Amino acid sequence: MAIDYNDQRLDRGLRSLVLEHRSGRLSEFTSWDWDEVHLFDEYSDREFIENTVGAPVIRSRYPDSKGNLLVFKLKGEPIKAAGISPDFLRTEDHRVTFPSDVMLEPWGDGCLMLTVAASR
Repeated sequence: MAIDYNDQRLDRGLRSLVLEHRSGRLSEFTSWDWDEVHLFDEYSDREFIENTVGAPVIRSRYPDSKGNLLVFKLKGEPIKAAGISPDFLRTEDHRVTFPSDVMLEPWGDGCLMLTVAASR
């Protein structure tokens, strides 16, 4: 799967949340349909990524970027991989899979935390 490192809408949207210290839905910054997203950091290895996503995503042992990797899925199938640099997306509980209503919250030090509703 080719990783898109140049999705301007996604990149600008995430950076605007950081700069403006505000929250937003990840789906606000995507132009494609998706119902699940996986978040990996630069230290996630290929086997873990493939086991999580259910399909090959990267060729080398680790992602080729010092950043985050978002893999979007629709109806169980991976449809887009996006590289986000630098590595500024975080999760509170080491969770890597999120539903389409995932929120991005300011977390300090220029980072955003992915969060889900408490009922999940």
